[in-house]
Amino acid sequence: MQFMVDPGADASIGGMVACGASGTTAVKYGTMRENILGLECVLADGTIANCGTKALKSSAGYDLTGLMTGSEGTLGIITKVTVKLHPIPEHVTAAVCTFDSLHQAADAVATIKMSSIPVERCELLDESSVAAFRKYAASSEHREEAAADGDKPTLFLEFTGSSEAAVREQVALAESICDDLGGSNFKFNTDEEERKALWSARHKLYYASLALRPGATGAVLTDACVPLSKFADIITATAEDVKEMGVVGPCFGHAGDGNFHCILPLVEGDSDEYVAKLHQINDNLIRRTIEAGGTCTGEHGVGYGKIKYLQEQYGAGAVTMMAMIKKGLDPNNIMNPGKIVIL
Repeated sequence: MQFMVDPGADASIGGMVACGASGTTAVKYGTMRENILGLECVLADGTIANCGTKALKSSAGYDLTGLMTGSEGTLGIITKVTVKLHPIPEHVTAAVCTFDSLHQAADAVATIKMSSIPVERCELLDESSVAAFRKYAASSEHREEAAADGDKPTLFLEFTGSSEAAVREQVALAESICDDLGGSNFKFNTDEEERKALWSARHKLYYASLALRPGATGAVLTDACVPLSKFADIITATAEDVKEMGVVGPCFGHAGDGNFHCILPLVEGDSDEYVAKLHQINDNLIRRTIEAGGTCTGEHGVGYGKIKYLQEQYGAGAVTMMAMIKKGLDPNNIMNPGKIVIL
């Protein structure tokens, strides 16, 4: 048995709960919200609260576990977590496929999902992400092959099952869909070491993106999640914004659940005009996302940077409700003040 949430970063379990993290396997196993059975937290007045149970479901009272998940330390400090475990798959196959356009690749993702293929991982990288991926991870032969075809938009897929036949069927169906939607150079591999190397490089894509701008030590990070029916249009529009504004900004994400990121590296000494372009790209992305019925953050959390978008996403009533919860549990505003809601 294993814990299946894979955020791809040096994260702690408590931190993953606090921001509602997900990652590459969320398309099959869900986010932290779906993989927590219970937790213990310390409230602002020192009260220790036990939330949830070890049972797979419960209707006893308010969903306090759900309330604490994604609360970003504003309601209490998480001290213990009970997580769900899942069986380790018997058979695993990884695959890659390139496309001539980002929109084609995103359309393939939506079709794979609508075809009920139980893909375990489904990651989409645009041309810039593939270039970063290749340059940063050039030591792996498999990863070079995955990105060698002109740095085209690329899908990275993983399939699991209880038998080789079941996995082969998933792979064949996905390959057929990719071929129909303009995919090429579809390759799959069952070697465990090569698969681990592939996903290890994917997890380092943040650092690979920074490396595209020598001297970059940080970035403007975007994190949107949209309905799959809108995914292709919005990620494509974001990539076009990056090109039109003449900045560096690889777009990639957990395409199978409509979650994607654009990493916009910052270098010390960047002009105000350049930085303003980065924030404009982020603002464009979030407003398109909300208009499409999506969310301004799929897994990173609100912090203070996205507070201004919450009312646009939920409306004044929901934001007022959040503020009331915050005031009720933390009347002196000592738990991570200034995040999510302003009191």
